[in-house]
This record gives sequence, structure tokens and C-alpha cells, in this order.
Amino acid sequence: MTIDRIRLRLVTARLAHPFENRWQRYHTWTKLQVEVDGGGEGAQSTGRSECSAMETPFYNYETIETAWYVIERYLGPMLLAEGVSDPRACLRVWREVNGHEEAKAAVETALWDLQARLRGRPLCEEVGGSVRPVPAGATVGIEPTVEELVESVARSARAGYRRVRLKIRPGWDRLPIREVVRAFPGLPVIADANAAYDETHLEHLTSLEELGMHALEQPFPRHLLQTTAELQKRMNTPICLDEQVHSLREVRQAAEAGACRMVNIKVGRVGGIGEAVRIHDFCASAGIPAFVGAKWDQGVARWTNIAVATLPNMTEASDVGPSETYYLDDGAEPRVAFRTPGFVLPGTGPGTAVEPTGTLTVERQTELTGAGR
Repeated sequence: MTIDRIRLRLVTARLAHPFENRWQRYHTWTKLQVEVDGGGEGAQSTGRSECSAMETPFYNYETIETAWYVIERYLGPMLLAEGVSDPRACLRVWREVNGHEEAKAAVETALWDLQARLRGRPLCEEVGGSVRPVPAGATVGIEPTVEELVESVARSARAGYRRVRLKIRPGWDRLPIREVVRAFPGLPVIADANAAYDETHLEHLTSLEELGMHALEQPFPRHLLQTTAELQKRMNTPICLDEQVHSLREVRQAAEAGACRMVNIKVGRVGGIGEAVRIHDFCASAGIPAFVGAKWDQGVARWTNIAVATLPNMTEASDVGPSETYYLDDGAEPRVAFRTPGFVLPGTGPGTAVEPTGTLTVERQTELTGAGR
């Protein structure tokens, strides 16, 4: 398999409902899309992916702008110069590029899709999963009032979602968690802090256990691993790690420290599908349940996440729900939809089997070839 060109495109989609996390409130979401053209033995195809980086540097230091620059200036030209198209080998080509996992994942994931399309296999099977139903979980942002939050969760519950993840932060945690758990008995609730707390909140977070959460996600920043371990010792409620995990090495460290009993595996955050699979395999061997997380992905990434979520140890509901929950138009055909209440199915055609609709607003685009841009 060879690659001929790499295309980058910034596209903006409008959200179905405004979304607020601990940093800001969103009405639209701009993503970086990557396409890789290539082939071999007379066959040609295009692999597609979506960079998980956000517009702002709050969740992670990477943004869509930094990812664009790193791919255009380094990752793309390095791949084209080396003639490497195997998704398992591209990290070797980029070994001198420090960090920038989300940029690397965007290109690596497109190579996985291209390889699966050329082989005529569904992406889920190409990465080690299978065509099987995947349970979907919903993510609900911070709302102006608890009443509006409960109504937002109610929409997810009526749609059939298998669990809900609530965004929390200091001053917005006990009451919203309590009211949602009380209003929806039997619906697993993960309280997601996005590392909003510090050591001074240890007692307060411990006290949240009585509310009956399914899990508490990423309470502290990455550098407070021992504090996270101390909190897990005090709680029967599983602590789920998210921002903590950028590699298999970090998952091992967290597990050895006793800092987690669940892992949110974001393909972009860990540097691509290859590393996501390795983390999944370790979690399976260690008895740690896992799920695929997302950051308000558009259609291309949503289908990719579904494929990865078919791996056998993805036993928790993943962030793979129907597109209409999140976007008025997510720019992909087909759109992700429930096959049965609360469950989606991966694409059964080659690769993700998704094609762009061309209906989203294109903010910028460029193309890289073997001879340069």
C-alpha cells in the first residue's frame, strides 16, 4: 500500500443543543478532518479521520490549529518522504516528534481506514473487534439550572442511552449528581470532573460517594496521580481515568498505584488506534473495564469510535450515540443511529464505510503530496 496525498480540512458544524463544560459554552464545533489517498495492486481508495483536538487549549495543549501545523509541517511530509503507509509503522517515522498525540492519531487513524478499505474489511475487524452491537452512553454538559440538567438527562434516558456522563466542577457537583441519580434510578451516572479539583477537595470528593454514582471520572490533574490513588482508596466508587492516560505506560503506572478501576480510552488522546488497542488489551488482562470516549465528534470520528468500541473489553457504554443527539448535520453519510434502543452497530462495508456529505462549512483546506504542498 502506498500513499499519494494527504488533505487537511477545517469544517464547522452546528450543535443540536448548546453544550457547556467546565471551560465554556458551545453552539458550533469546528474539527480538523484528514484524508489520505493511496492504494496498491491497481486499487485506490481514501482513508478518512477526524482530529480529536478542540479549538481551545483547555482540555489539552493541542488545538485544531496546532494539529494542522504539525501535520502540515512535519507528520505529513515525513510519511510521504519515507513512503510509509502501514498504520503500525508510522509512529516509528514520527519517533523524533515529541508529543502531539492528537495530531498523530488523526493521520494514523486515516491510514487504518485506508488499509481496511483496500482490504475490503470493516474497520472494526481490521483493529481486532467484530461486528456486534455497542452500548452507547450520553454526555450532558453543565446547564444553567438543575431543573434544566434533569430535563437534558431525561431526553437521553427517553432515547435509550445506557448511561449518562455529567460534567461537574467545584460548586456544581453534589446537587446535580444527587438530583439526577434520584430522578433516574437504574441509569448509571458517571460524574466527569475534567481534572477540575485539587488536593484541597479530597474530603469533599470522598463525600460524593454516598450519592450512588457509577464512577467518578478524572477528578484531579495528571500530576496528582498519588492524590487520585488516595481518593480511590477511600471510595468504593470506581475512579475512571481520562486526561491522565496518554499512553499504555501511564495506564500501567495508574493501575500499579491503585489510582483507577475504569479507563476512558480516547483514540486521539493516546496517539491513535494502535495505542488504544494496546491499552485495551492491558486493561483486559488487569480486569479494568474500559470504554471509548469522545469530544463531541462529528460523523467521521463517530464511526471510527464505534469500530474501536467493539473490542471485547469495552464493557462500559461508549460515547458513540446517534449523531442527531449532538449535531443538526454532522457531515457524514450514513449518520450514526440506534439500531435498537441504546445500541449502535459498526459499519459493515470496507473501513468505516462513511462518506462526507460536503454540507458542512469549510473554513480552510490544503493538500500535501510527495513533492510537497
